Amino acid sequence: MQRIMKIVGPVGFALTLVGAVTYGILSSSGPLALLPLAAGLALVAWSIVAGLRGVRTEGSRRSTRLGINAAVSIVALAAILIFLQTIAARHTGRWDTTANKRFSLSPQTTRILDALTRNVSFTCFYKDAAPGRKELDDLLKAYAAESPRVSYSFIDPDADPVAARRFKITKYNTIVVESGDSEEKIFAESEEAITNAILKVTRERKKVVRVLTGHGEKSIDDTEPAGLAQLRTAIEAESYEIAPLFALRDSFPDDCAVLLVPGPEKDLFPEEIRMIERYLAGGGAVLVLVDPMTDIPNLAGLLGSYGIEATNSVVVDRFGKLLAGNYLTPVVNTYGNHPIAKNFRHASFFPQARALRAARGTDRSAEVVVLAATGASAYGETDLDGVLKGRTQFDAERDLAGPVNVALVATREIPPAVPDPGAKPRRSRIAAFGDSDFASNAYLALSGNKDLILNTIAWLAEQDDLVAVRSRDPVSQPVILSVDQGKVVFWLPVVGLPAAVLLAGALVIIYRRRGA
Repeated sequence: MQRIMKIVGPVGFALTLVGAVTYGILSSSGPLALLPLAAGLALVAWSIVAGLRGVRTEGSRRSTRLGINAAVSIVALAAILIFLQTIAARHTGRWDTTANKRFSLSPQTTRILDALTRNVSFTCFYKDAAPGRKELDDLLKAYAAESPRVSYSFIDPDADPVAARRFKITKYNTIVVESGDSEEKIFAESEEAITNAILKVTRERKKVVRVLTGHGEKSIDDTEPAGLAQLRTAIEAESYEIAPLFALRDSFPDDCAVLLVPGPEKDLFPEEIRMIERYLAGGGAVLVLVDPMTDIPNLAGLLGSYGIEATNSVVVDRFGKLLAGNYLTPVVNTYGNHPIAKNFRHASFFPQARALRAARGTDRSAEVVVLAATGASAYGETDLDGVLKGRTQFDAERDLAGPVNVALVATREIPPAVPDPGAKPRRSRIAAFGDSDFASNAYLALSGNKDLILNTIAWLAEQDDLVAVRSRDPVSQPVILSVDQGKVVFWLPVVGLPAAVLLAGALVIIYRRRGA
């Protein structure tokens, strides 16, 4: 009986600890964890009562008190763990301490989730041990924490083939995104793919971006460095449709949300300018990318009617020599007070840009705002022949002193045909950049270029939830060690610390033997 009593106490403590930890920490265990907890508490109580009855000497009473104190401490620890788990389950929080915020949702994703008016569900067909499953679970958990309209579940297609057939799953690692009657399948665990899928299933109708052609503009189908194929992919990923427009042959479409004029080498015809003016008068939006050293008086006149002057100059930036390797690539890190550039913290690069400025003496019905400007070290060189010959020097009388504007936006309120005090005012919008190369395949992914032009398109299309900084690929930050540092990292934890523990143990044994 005494042997049994010696075992009952430790077994009761162990069961109490296992039950408390299982129920408190592993919240998915359910009420089954209460069985070992109850059994453990019963055994502990029995052990204490039996121990008190068998106490006869002072030493026994002291040992019993110590045992009771240990039991109470264990039970208190279990209670604290349960309490902390309950608080953590009801009040969750996430803190991302990485330098590039790789575990945080981007501002754009946050704005899209906050603006959701429909429920979105993710059904992920992954095997339990599939690569990327844990990362996807963490990512979708962040989406669900940001918006109560987002839910997700994982299904093993081998364990539940009926569900796999219902969703027509033909391969592992497929994510089905649903909202209402809309459905989209994606095969990537990235934030960009998931956010774009949310846009596709929640947008009732895609807005169309038309790209003007016929004047030597950059092509959205060109995959060469000077083409715009990557920009086309980025625009389509934002849930827009993009299509070319040949204004000389095609009538101006009614579905055009934004007209893009990407760096024409030849000027537009007067009739095309009149078509664009009629489009703007109806509340249209135009994005014009004008390169330097191109003769475009008609297009410049259209910009001038909205208070934007495309000067006949080339921007020279001394600071650009350090970052871009030449003086003709101005670096922009100053942005205006405008929704397009709100919270924008990335530099942008504009290879061979034309300086823009607010036109003088024009109709002031258009509101012009500076979107992007260079630093004070840049200036607008008006001696284009000198630039072509490789020489440039600031001339205070002819050149444009820095800071120099490389992007301006203008809006004009359109008066209603019939006065209506309750009607929402309509506005036409124009955004002008003094360069088209910054949006090309060679430069689009450079720093803030992609975000800047996509934000501009979103503002022109009145898609305010898309005006934000987008998610970025995780950046690996390896620790580079020298040979000597590598030896220290190896010898100290692998050899030094275990040797120190063994030495301390040996010294303790020697000391005790000598004392004995």
